[in-house]
Amino acid sequence: MTKKTFPWKIIVYIFFGLIFSFAAALLSVCVWYKNTFGVEFKTLLYVLSSPLKGTGAETIREIIAVTVPAAIAAAIVYAVPAVLVYRLASPDRARPCRWLERVGALLICASLIFSAVFGVYALGIPKYIELTRGETGFYEEYYISPDEVSVTSDGETKNLIYIYLESMESTYASVEDGGKQPENYIPYLTSLAAENISFTEKEDGRLGGFVTLAGTDWTVAALLATSAGIPFSFPLGENGNNAMNKQEYFASGLITLGDILSEKGYRQMFLCGSDAAFGGRDKYYTQHGNHEIYDLDSAREDGVVAADYHNGFWGIEDYILFDIAKTKLTELAEGDEPFNLTMLTVDGHHNGGFRCKYCGDDYKELSERWHQTANVVTCQDGLMEQFLGWCAEQDWYEDTVIVISGDHPRMDPRLVSKVPYEERTVYNCFINAAKEPGKTGMAGEVGRAWTPFDMFPTTLAAMGFDVIGGRLGLGTDMFSGLPTLSEQIGMDVLETEIQKYSSYYVNTFSPELSGKETAAETETTEWG
Repeated sequence: MTKKTFPWKIIVYIFFGLIFSFAAALLSVCVWYKNTFGVEFKTLLYVLSSPLKGTGAETIREIIAVTVPAAIAAAIVYAVPAVLVYRLASPDRARPCRWLERVGALLICASLIFSAVFGVYALGIPKYIELTRGETGFYEEYYISPDEVSVTSDGETKNLIYIYLESMESTYASVEDGGKQPENYIPYLTSLAAENISFTEKEDGRLGGFVTLAGTDWTVAALLATSAGIPFSFPLGENGNNAMNKQEYFASGLITLGDILSEKGYRQMFLCGSDAAFGGRDKYYTQHGNHEIYDLDSAREDGVVAADYHNGFWGIEDYILFDIAKTKLTELAEGDEPFNLTMLTVDGHHNGGFRCKYCGDDYKELSERWHQTANVVTCQDGLMEQFLGWCAEQDWYEDTVIVISGDHPRMDPRLVSKVPYEERTVYNCFINAAKEPGKTGMAGEVGRAWTPFDMFPTTLAAMGFDVIGGRLGLGTDMFSGLPTLSEQIGMDVLETEIQKYSSYYVNTFSPELSGKETAAETETTEWG
């Protein structure tokens, strides 16, 4: 080897070393994702297209913890034979060394191709492409627009407190109580569901809930599905980035629970402990129902927490959030209007959840990671008991429906790694509901097949409204005695169809993404 070729050889060796390290890092992150998140590729696209502002740093740390060691290990594995071949590359050994270099280069390229192919299938990209190629007419046939339905009431309707518990699954209960655990990590929520109205897929009435479908399995999508009866299927691309915080309007053509309650004279508030701008939640709630927003920034401005407060997870702990909720509910109740307080907790979020100062240190028999999650879940259970105990002492309690549900199943495998996804139902409970579930046909509380879409009309019915026809969006009023769409056409058919592209979906719900006139420029609709 001459001095003239020396720099060139070094560069080539370093280049292939970087390729091999990248292939190892790519493979490791794909394996980690496949084992950590049980979500569709659509969900990943949404997360990737959303800004990091307002998110927790734990996921980023875990990705670094997975990829960096893999890349370093690959670099070491590569460096040993590379140095040996380089040193042996004397003129009399040039031909065999060139042969080794070429074989090594081919193996490194093959490792990169293997990592890429594995990642494509691990992420479910072929299935995503297959489903999005065709267009569905599902919405034209099954979507019921609220502007075509009368939502009425015979008398006064109730206030609403809607509590979304982050990642709250029914699987956290014991096997005996309907869950999947050796002991019950949510004893209070389990008893609460038994004493009130809680819909379950189990024929024997044990704790259950609704099944999460594609397009409803991350927080913003879950909020949309449960309050508007549709999945999150806004198109990607230059004119349709589904990170809705980047859009001027969040589905301007859509009619939601907030829109209906606003028309009925409700004062509304959305409360969360993180940055409400994440995922466009602030736009969704202000543009649909004129909700007042109270989030991490609000708490800082009011001096509830320090101006630079951040717990290192997502913002402020849930025990602080529940104290804020008490203050805000007291203010709302002092007004003349009926009210709706919708709040979203966050301590249960992946990965593992956040242990606040009130979390216990039980479940030592579990692995270290599962031990943390079990304690966080039990802490959430205790916070709910304290908060609802306070609510029960207030003058407005009997006139208020309290809806408690998870937003979606866990997005990491802790406590649920051995449970099939279709068996991981989301918790639900309706307290002080104005109606009782129907007792005829497929109706009632038990043996139900249902989805987040059904929460939309069911919440209105629980407040005392009559949803004429029993259907709104893709949802069915569970109090009506009618079968849900999943009971009518099957869960698999429902999930397949909502993953397909729909021009009706874009043109009707988010006309601004198709270049059509926005709802802000059209006349408002009245319900009643």
